[in-house]
Amino acid sequence: MDLYVVTGSRRGLGAALAARIRGRPGTELVTIARADADIVADLADVEDAIRAGEALAVRVRGRDLAKAVLVNNAGVVEPVGPLAEIDPRELARNLGVNLVAPLVLLRAFLEATRGVALRRVINISSGAGRRPIAGWGPYCAAKAGLDMASRVAHEEARGRGEAVEVVSLAPGVIDTGMQATVRGASAEAFPDVERFLALKAEGKLRSADDVAADILRLEEAGRLAGEPVRDLREMD
Repeated sequence: MDLYVVTGSRRGLGAALAARIRGRPGTELVTIARADADIVADLADVEDAIRAGEALAVRVRGRDLAKAVLVNNAGVVEPVGPLAEIDPRELARNLGVNLVAPLVLLRAFLEATRGVALRRVINISSGAGRRPIAGWGPYCAAKAGLDMASRVAHEEARGRGEAVEVVSLAPGVIDTGMQATVRGASAEAFPDVERFLALKAEGKLRSADDVAADILRLEEAGRLAGEPVRDLREMD
């Protein structure tokens, strides 16, 4: 039996991943989201994230699994605006969803799957974690932190000789609700808004389903192993 855990499964890329995984022979899917999920949790709340990790561990620990895969997909781009002007509570919420929760769940997943022969963690990152974007301070910081945490987890697993593959994967620009939020921002809050409006108008946004298909194809082929920080657009 293979196990896949997907966070942020209600919409966008998470929903597309869940739809492609659900119902596969010999595969179990566990979803984590704020509603309509196997484990319901508000990942912006660290205590809720911890409870979600504990609930995941109860479902997974001691299972006879051939492979276990965690996809930390849940994410928010808000608040959008200059760092000097954004609400500090919204900043904390952003970091909670985009950075703290993925690390909490990674910890719980690795602890609960110690006996599984092959374990994979796919942290959905962003090019925004690798270059500064005015108006996206919390999002850029969180994704940069996720990239580095993935590097650390990769090094730790290698040092212990464990079969754990960790990758922080930037999926490219996807046609999701997050993109709609970005396009609705003012030029004052987000100076690069016109570029994102143009990407939509010119049909340059990829569908969530196409991106999900690519991620799962590469994962199944073992091609996300190795370098812990990757860009999907650079992989064929």
